[in-house]
Amino acid sequence: MITAATITGRRDVGWVYRGVWGVLTRWFRVPSRPPELPAVGGHEPVSIRPADAFLSYLKVLFVIGAIGPVLGGGAAMVAMLIAVPWVGILLAPLIIAAVGLVLMTSWVGIHLRFDTQWYVLSDRSVRIRRGIWSIRETTITFENVQDITVLQGPLQRYFGVSDILLETAGGGTPRGKEGQHISPHAGFLQGLANAPEIKELIAARVRASRSAGLGDEHRHGDTHGATMSEPHVRVLREILEGLRATSVG
Repeated sequence: MITAATITGRRDVGWVYRGVWGVLTRWFRVPSRPPELPAVGGHEPVSIRPADAFLSYLKVLFVIGAIGPVLGGGAAMVAMLIAVPWVGILLAPLIIAAVGLVLMTSWVGIHLRFDTQWYVLSDRSVRIRRGIWSIRETTITFENVQDITVLQGPLQRYFGVSDILLETAGGGTPRGKEGQHISPHAGFLQGLANAPEIKELIAARVRASRSAGLGDEHRHGDTHGATMSEPHVRVLREILEGLRATSVG
């Protein structure tokens, strides 16, 4: 059962913010702390990080994606050397530098993506932070969650990580595979080592949020299982009395 206030799927990230990598994280303004959500309902927010294996998974995707640029750059260089040797000799360093710059930038982007991802769960909502060059935060209230799905492809299964897709009302049918578009009406928690456990935690909070009524706490429910709060009942009685007075008049 998840009880810790913070779940770090990797290592203590403190060392990332020192040394050479520390310069990059300061340059790109990588936050060293998770997003903040208010503590409501008697539980402290739970901060979750992607697992260590998720970084390895991203690196494998990077290697697979790098095969094309490397082969393309090599083929262009060989073709130029054969067609016009002296031009090929002049352009070869530029081609190598260009491919190397793309690979290096992508490698830095992988680490930035991993180090910026946080998922924070309160009793009423989940806040998702992600991004590489631009960091974005999305908050999804549990009252709006319609479906919770655990996604795991073959490569993810090898690394022992999964994703959780939270679908909300009016969001359509988002696509959850790696690299595909996710609807802005959905939440995507990536790289989790204990996705089924986190899914159960979210499902429990979705149920609790709905049974509490529209923004009310459980203390307003009656002992007979009614989910409508006392203020709501009072308003309905006033409306009913007004209708009766109108019909009598």
